[in-house]
Amino acid sequence: MKKISRRSFLKTAVGGALATSALGCNVFKGKKQPINVVFIMTDQQPTSTLGCYGNSLNPTPNLDRLAQTGLRFSNFYISAFPCSPSRASMLTGLYPQKHGVITNNVILEDKIPSLGFIMEDTGRDTGYFGKSHLKGHMYRNMPWREPFNGSWYWKRIPDEREYKFEQVEGGFGEDRSQLGFQNWAGGWKDYHEYLRNVGLGDLLKERPIPGNHNDLPSSERGKHRYSLLPEEHHMASFFAQKAVQFIRTQHKKNQPFGMVLSFYGPHLPVAPPKPWDEKYSLEQCPLQPNHHDTLEGKPVEQKNNTVCYMAPNWEEAQFRDYIRRYYGYCAYIDQQIGRVLDTLTECGLDDNTIVIFTSDHGDMITAHGFIYKMDTCCYQELANVPFIIRVPGVTTPGTVTKSLAGNVDILPTLIDILDLPEEKGVQGKSFRKVLASPGTPFRDRVFIHWNGPSFINFDGQWKYALHPRSEIDELYNLQEDSGEIKNLAMDTKYREILKNKRKEIYSWLHETGYPYAEIIEKETSLLYLEAF
Repeated sequence: MKKISRRSFLKTAVGGALATSALGCNVFKGKKQPINVVFIMTDQQPTSTLGCYGNSLNPTPNLDRLAQTGLRFSNFYISAFPCSPSRASMLTGLYPQKHGVITNNVILEDKIPSLGFIMEDTGRDTGYFGKSHLKGHMYRNMPWREPFNGSWYWKRIPDEREYKFEQVEGGFGEDRSQLGFQNWAGGWKDYHEYLRNVGLGDLLKERPIPGNHNDLPSSERGKHRYSLLPEEHHMASFFAQKAVQFIRTQHKKNQPFGMVLSFYGPHLPVAPPKPWDEKYSLEQCPLQPNHHDTLEGKPVEQKNNTVCYMAPNWEEAQFRDYIRRYYGYCAYIDQQIGRVLDTLTECGLDDNTIVIFTSDHGDMITAHGFIYKMDTCCYQELANVPFIIRVPGVTTPGTVTKSLAGNVDILPTLIDILDLPEEKGVQGKSFRKVLASPGTPFRDRVFIHWNGPSFINFDGQWKYALHPRSEIDELYNLQEDSGEIKNLAMDTKYREILKNKRKEIYSWLHETGYPYAEIIEKETSLLYLEAF
């Protein structure tokens, strides 16, 4: 692949010649190069909610079907946390220290090459339906919401020691097309217009206004809750219908396309529409095996998180209800995904369309006594996300790979598969070889920038979390402790492992251009090791 900047991409005839890899070998074996991209993502969905990842209730038959026709990664990790940083890394192939989206509600600048612009510059029609969270705060123009009526974003301000931001008025949230995607439907203004058109405008007179993550939960947290929106007009259905219409239009035009379908669920408040909230019984939804963690020897910030740490306050039935609502929400979204997959088949596009499914991060879903998502941790439930990909002519149906990869690797892989000009400066790597040969080793470790900040280093066995703002780090041996119960960071037997893992993080911070790498290293290199 030759190197060329995004703005100087040629308008290529994407349906033409066979694809040739960077190594010069034809991996499509005489078949036409796939020309379309359908990228489906959910928000806050752990692997434990998918049948193909071991959920015995099989709440995701359509995603399981996708896995049966493609390749499933068992060791796929986010490269940044939470939502906005992770999504920016997926779309740009960069870590937060390069794309600048360090936390939620920071704007991803258009000058940074990203998936939509790249698809657009190749002559494809582009569409994005659902959550972006990359152009500022999502809830706009609400007189009762402070500051700036909710219409704001985080602007970085100069600081010599750490990332700092201030709230400033501006941005446009989800309210218009962005990042190179010409066809757009967002979860605020566009969804409100849809509700009015289907006769549900009265809902907009109530507070809080439905849209984005707010699907009008029926009750407060800790009680059984469901969405007051009917399932046929819920946001998930709205966005799936937009995606279906887009695919059919592109098929009629015989026009190559790149599309993102980004659901707001099963993210909190975990209120699926009826009847999905009671699809499963409490008896079908046992607590996670590591639920009864005492959190002994772990960062105190975990126990102090009163939003997420529910073990002291909730009864077992409340946790089970949370799980069943989560599974029900995932099942509902899976039904919407099935509509999109069926449309590809009906239009005869399966053989020339790359289909990807993943999530921007997971949910604790009662593990360690937590719900939702949280900082100052590194737990698998949040970091290890589902990733399924089907590339016609490349992936073997029903295969699984154990190769380590991160979502920073998605964009360079797509560029490689589509034989597009390589983006200079991309920090992710193409795992194209893994697609053709699932046993191929890829990364020997993954790194995660964790909002807070914390930094995670995982090599498939040892997971280390450097928490500069906490009094203790975390170190787990996942081969012996898959539930991450025993924090080994203060155990003298593992001092050298911890030191080496910490040094690897320092090297990664320097290599990837983290502006405060020297400060992080100086302030943490001897942190509590002197006590050993």
